[in-house]
Amino acid sequence: MATKKQANPGAGALCLSRESMRELCGTPYRDRQQEFLVLNGIPHYKGLDGWPRVLWATLEGGADAATEKAVAVAEWRSNKVA
Repeated sequence: MATKKQANPGAGALCLSRESMRELCGTPYRDRQQEFLVLNGIPHYKGLDGWPRVLWATLEGGADAATEKAVAVAEWRSNKVA
């Protein structure tokens, strides 16, 4: 599996590098990488250059403060009586 120290420093080390994506998907072609990610249900997005991007947090599954904050906001309910 890809190691985190290979992350692309230009992407702020949040996303897998192209080498890591190649290793994960088993192909250097962006269309086939996209297909692999869709078929395996791996959450991803496309960068402005058209290459698929996968966050390290997606693969590691670690919860961080931002994720916990997003969950807390999503669970917010008004206490106003209608």
